[in-house]
Amino acid sequence: MRSTEAGIYIRPRTEEAGFLPEGPRMMVVGQEKVLAWVNIQTGVDAQTGDLHAHHTENAVDDLRVPCPGRPGFLLPLSGRNRTLVGVGKSLRTCDLLEGKWSEPLATIPEANPRTIINDAEIVPGGKAIVFGTKDTQFKEPIANLYLYTVDDNRVSLIADKQICSNGKVFGADDRGLILYDIDTPTRKVVRYRLNVAARTATPDGVALDLADQVGFPDGMCACGDGTVIVAFYNPDLVEAGLAIRFHLSTGAAIEKWTMPGSPRVTCPLLVKRPEGVKLILTTATEGMPAEMRAKCPNAGCLFIADTSLTVCPVPEVVRLDS
Repeated sequence: MRSTEAGIYIRPRTEEAGFLPEGPRMMVVGQEKVLAWVNIQTGVDAQTGDLHAHHTENAVDDLRVPCPGRPGFLLPLSGRNRTLVGVGKSLRTCDLLEGKWSEPLATIPEANPRTIINDAEIVPGGKAIVFGTKDTQFKEPIANLYLYTVDDNRVSLIADKQICSNGKVFGADDRGLILYDIDTPTRKVVRYRLNVAARTATPDGVALDLADQVGFPDGMCACGDGTVIVAFYNPDLVEAGLAIRFHLSTGAAIEKWTMPGSPRVTCPLLVKRPEGVKLILTTATEGMPAEMRAKCPNAGCLFIADTSLTVCPVPEVVRLDS
């Protein structure tokens, strides 16, 4: 299996900025392409996080937008500057250029103070998203999976009893649309049959059983060829973090990447560059004890690595206004 050591792409300017980066996405802000991501919270007891955007074509300072809560995801909207963000228990839009937030578009029906919105993915076509929640104590199955549809601004529960709903990708076969979903503590990628019109997700077995891997599966991205890349969050002290590419139909591991000095890898993103398809990975410190943090000097950094892929999927955008 091909193995590649990733290099540091962005080192956070502050310790707070590297606490829990996740969900990297490419979008346009102003006239520039940027890499944007969420920092779910800025410290162990923080109740807020922030959004970040890094200009890829020049050396200007990164954008940082404080959030009115803890953000679980950001997804690019059609057009420029704006992103759809799951923050706390609501969906909002944010203009990254102006730093302005909308009022909530929708709110999830969860009263438990321990749950907040976590990871999400855009349904092909851009008129719906699927997102999950997580138990912030990572203990009980009190989290859920939701469908949000743009045209009617509606949120529906489609699966329950999760603990930490994380990476999601979509596929399709002759039976229709497939949602692949990670509930991190289970160490499985579960397959659902998603019917957007009926607002249902029907369980259809386990696509990947990752129980024999080191660490917990966190974020996931599709490669466009029936394979996915899974980022593994390892709470233990190890020399390097890990992301692995798997074939969904066979479960075979076919490519891996290591992140030296950063074991808590949170999310992957494939990007097309002139020199080829690159993999960007977010990592976190998330409350590492001081002794462990000292031995993980690159925790919280964003990494970049070569891949064996020649093409990557065209990114979807949420079509909120069209």
